[in-house]
Amino acid sequence: MQDRASNFFWADVPGRLTEDDTEELRAALAILSGLSGGEAGGFDWPDDVVSISAGLDDFQSEIGRYVASGKRVVVLAGRAHAARRQAALAAGADEFLSTGPIEPTELAARLRWLNTGSSLPPSIRLDGTVLTLDGTDHALTEREAQIMALLIAAKGRFVPHEDLLALWGRHAHDAQYVRVAIRALRRRIEPERDMPRYLLSEPAIGYRLGPGHAPGWPPVTP
Repeated sequence: MQDRASNFFWADVPGRLTEDDTEELRAALAILSGLSGGEAGGFDWPDDVVSISAGLDDFQSEIGRYVASGKRVVVLAGRAHAARRQAALAAGADEFLSTGPIEPTELAARLRWLNTGSSLPPSIRLDGTVLTLDGTDHALTEREAQIMALLIAAKGRFVPHEDLLALWGRHAHDAQYVRVAIRALRRRIEPERDMPRYLLSEPAIGYRLGPGHAPGWPPVTP
């Protein structure tokens, strides 16, 4: 990481992060601010958002404390087991980035969604079993419509596998039901089903709706 990112307005960002997660967040903020020659501008950290490292021993209680005070929480972890991701989301975290070194461009996108309120596609609407997305109507099955209703109600937050699986009734115990249904939904609504823009997943956690930006968004300003 270049020194100019480290010189960014860092001290005012609230929360508790490890050194590694601090560096990843600095890089993401540098992207968002379009730094050029060390000059910052264009992005204001949301007043109601804090960042917490999943590497902290008391990360779950820290999340709960901030959520109880009305804050939204972004949890960062270069690597974390599924149980730690589940614990963070169960404690009320709004975002969790893990599964390897955090990609600053993705983190920048998540922060922008939190800042602008654009966690969902702006034109999404579900009327019965008809999903309208970016001006196009998609006819869904009843089960697919139930899944989309849960995802829309979550407003960009993850819906756990078990909550989605409950749509199949008390005899459904296999997450494969959900995976098959999500694949079918992606075939209907994703411009590129192998590079989802709308139906996003977190391994061992569940699914959420994204705003539909093409891969590579946001652009990195030189």
